[in-house]
Formats: sequence, C-alpha cells, structure tokens
Amino acid sequence: MWSQIYAMENGIKERVILWAQSGGDFQSGLSLFLTFNRNVYYVRNIEAKGAEKGLVTLISEFSHKSKIPAPEIWAFIKTGIPQKIVTVAPPRDEVQEKRLEKNTLKLREEFPFLGRKDCPPELAILVNRMLTAYDDYRNGREKLYDLNMYDKEACYTAAREVLDAYILNRDCWEELNHYKQKGELLGNLPEFKARKLKEDYTKLSTIELYKKIKKNIPRRMAYYHQQLNDKKTKNREEIIEMMAGREAEIVLIKQILRDRGELE
Repeated sequence: MWSQIYAMENGIKERVILWAQSGGDFQSGLSLFLTFNRNVYYVRNIEAKGAEKGLVTLISEFSHKSKIPAPEIWAFIKTGIPQKIVTVAPPRDEVQEKRLEKNTLKLREEFPFLGRKDCPPELAILVNRMLTAYDDYRNGREKLYDLNMYDKEACYTAAREVLDAYILNRDCWEELNHYKQKGELLGNLPEFKARKLKEDYTKLSTIELYKKIKKNIPRRMAYYHQQLNDKKTKNREEIIEMMAGREAEIVLIKQILRDRGELE
C-alpha cells in the first residue's frame, strides 16, 4: 500500500514540476488540478479569479499536494530549471518504462494531433490519466483473485475500483477519439466542463446572459436555500457544491459581459 501511495504522490510531483517548467499556463494548471481533485465547482471558482489570482491559488494547492514549497514552484515557472528538488527515486522498472513508452507512441500514432502546437492542453494531460487508469485497471484486476470471497465489502470496493478505472480509461479514449474525428472537444470529463461552460455562455446573447443572472440562477439559488432550510434534507454537502457552482457561473457571466462592454 505504501509503495502505491509513494508512486501516486511522486507522479503528482513530477507532473507539477513538468507543468511549471513548461511555463505554468493557467488553463493547463486547472486541468492538472482536476486530475487529483475532481471538484469542478471549486475549479470554476479558481478560474473565476482570473489568471493572476487564480494561479496563486493553484500553486498553493499544488504545493500542498506535491510537498514542493510554493517558492520553488514559482522558480520553476520563471526559470524552467529545477531548484534543489531532492527525492529518493524508486528502483527503475525498465519493463514498465518500455511499456509506457510503447503505449505513448501508439497513442501518438492513433491521435497525431497530440504532437501539434494547437492541441488543447487538456488533451495532453488526459493522455496521462488514460494510461494511469489503464494501469490501475490491469493491476486491480489481478488483485481480485487474491481477495477473500467471503469479505463482501472488500470484494465490492476492489471491484468498484477496477470498474471505475476501466470507465475512466474509456471516457478518456472517447474524448480523444471525438477530437480526432470532429476537431472539437467533447467535454464530458470534469477537465473540460469549465472550458465548455465558458464556450457555451460566450455563444449566448447579452439579453440571454442577463436573464440567467437576474432570473434563472437566482431562482435556482432560492430553491437550494429552501432545501437547506428543510431539516429533512440529507444531501446538504451536494447542495452546497451546486450553490458554489451557480455562484461561479454568475462570476463567469459577469466577466463575459464586462468583456463585451455591457457591464462595468
């Protein structure tokens, strides 16, 4: 178990360093954050802060998760050169490395757009999630044979993890394949929801946007408040998350209106 935790944390550290050394792009950072925190509403709130303030929040989150001091992450972004990162590397698994390289090459052959400069950064990060999900699926499937068949809870948990990894792998492949065929994002995974929401709202007229922030969203928020005031309501955390999502939508819409010169 500890080796799995180490591998996961070390993988996050490597991805954070790679992201920072490549320039610390804000949108790419949001996508990277979603690979280990799938709270789309929180990510929308970070995005609503704008690149300058939002990047500060992201780096704070990355520092907490990867155990890399925030000043060092900032240094990576500015110089692109690692600053005194010391880690104890696990033994090299040459078979694993060759297989990973082979799978990556196959993906680049299958999806040639991954090597282009105009490739959405979310798709490049998605490849890593897809390969990781595949490994989790294979490893988890092998461990199913060692479970105690009379321990129903352990069997269910292990089977659920294998199934989730398989579904995630297929969802990632579907996203990549859709972009290959259509030249546009499908947007079903959390990494794309904030981007897709912004694209959808940008297409709306000013009148439609005002209707949303003056009528539709306030009406929905009033309904959420009513649910929270009801003592019988059980899914309070879910409702609070949805409220945060609506608040982030208001911020996003107002920013679009400001960009259009329709709001001060």
